[in-house]
Amino acid sequence: MSAICTFGLDINMLEFMNTLDRLCEYNNWANRLLFESFAESSKMIPASCLRFLSHIVNVQSIWMNRIRGEKQILSAWDEHGLEICKSWHELTSAGLSAIVTEYDSDPFFKIEYRNNQGQLIENSITDILLHVFNHGTYHRAQIAQEMKHSGLNPVSTDYIIFSNLGLTHS
Repeated sequence: MSAICTFGLDINMLEFMNTLDRLCEYNNWANRLLFESFAESSKMIPASCLRFLSHIVNVQSIWMNRIRGEKQILSAWDEHGLEICKSWHELTSAGLSAIVTEYDSDPFFKIEYRNNQGQLIENSITDILLHVFNHGTYHRAQIAQEMKHSGLNPVSTDYIIFSNLGLTHS
């Protein structure tokens, strides 16, 4: 088994890919929790929360399409109704999961793409996926804050809760 060096630590490639897969599963689980919560309390959810959730899903789509070399369909801040947003989530979650699997033998494969300013950029699949999953975590925290400010109990989407549930292969 080959090893890679990350931040001075040698890690097994299989373990590393399992980590990416696990983060992908976590991301999908956390987003699904929000969809369930929004469906249960749809009339009380602030519009900003659905705007942030739409943004998470849109960015997943943008990066999935960049990796695949496909035309971007959504813009980062397009807003969707709950059911359309959920449909996009299902599509992009499956797509990102497939990308993790597709690149498991070469997670540091680099792709070129144009950013929103038209600049040609090159990043590894790993860096892109870590960005996407971290991006979702950031905006889910904003959603929790918005819900709390509106007097609602936010759903906890912390990674450790996901980990303690022992969930795998969403």
